[in-house]
Amino acid sequence: MTSITSAAKAAHSLSVVRMMGLTTAATMLGGQVELAEAMGIQPRSLRAKFSADRGISNDDLTAAAAALEARAARLTDHARKLREEAGER
Repeated sequence: MTSITSAAKAAHSLSVVRMMGLTTAATMLGGQVELAEAMGIQPRSLRAKFSADRGISNDDLTAAAAALEARAARLTDHARKLREEAGER
């Protein structure tokens, strides 16, 4: 099994895929402030991640995913309530 060097880890944490993933998450959550709050960081720190001044960790991605899942659950629950109000089951 090969180990990943610290330089490789740093490059991975600055990947465009990770930056775009967070950008999309911010859009879906309503903005950068909402994403930063979900990640437990300041909006300024999030902007540093978007500009590649700071890396994006696995924990950052996991926090963003959890926030999206929570938003999805709220949307699904609200859709169910609307259907019930309309007489659908």
